[in-house]
Amino acid sequence: MDMGESIAGAYLRHVEKCQSITFNTFLPDAQGEIDVIGVRLGEQIDVFVAEVAIHLEGLQYGTYDFTTKKVRTKMASARRYAERLYPTANLHLEFWSPIVPSGLVERIEQHAASEEFTLVANKEFTGRVQSLVDLASKHTKTTGEPAYRMLQLLTHLRGHANLQL
Repeated sequence: MDMGESIAGAYLRHVEKCQSITFNTFLPDAQGEIDVIGVRLGEQIDVFVAEVAIHLEGLQYGTYDFTTKKVRTKMASARRYAERLYPTANLHLEFWSPIVPSGLVERIEQHAASEEFTLVANKEFTGRVQSLVDLASKHTKTTGEPAYRMLQLLTHLRGHANLQL
């Protein structure tokens, strides 16, 4: 699990209230893996499937067209897997990336609505991390997610200068 996957998993556990989180689930019929799956039980089962790409200089797998195609392919594979495993669940498919150029956001979002996935990028990504910061600042119990634990540490530091997160 990398730090981006840990952030997404922490968000699904602490904000979306998923009871079960799995990381790096290998696809049985294809090459690749699903980064994070969260399951929230209740009257209706909600399944969150998150693909995460942490590119600090901006999401880019080559050209905008190639990057868009790669995101769509990842999300289509995630959908097929989730529909097969959780046929009656409410599916929430998300592609997480902290920095996505505006032109690429437009291209990906043209497909996201019709292909029923959410792009969690830029302000939305930052807002979700901020919600984790807010929660982490109120709790000290360790939870098993490295990213969440780091946020707890950073928000509980003592000293002459507090970090501005």
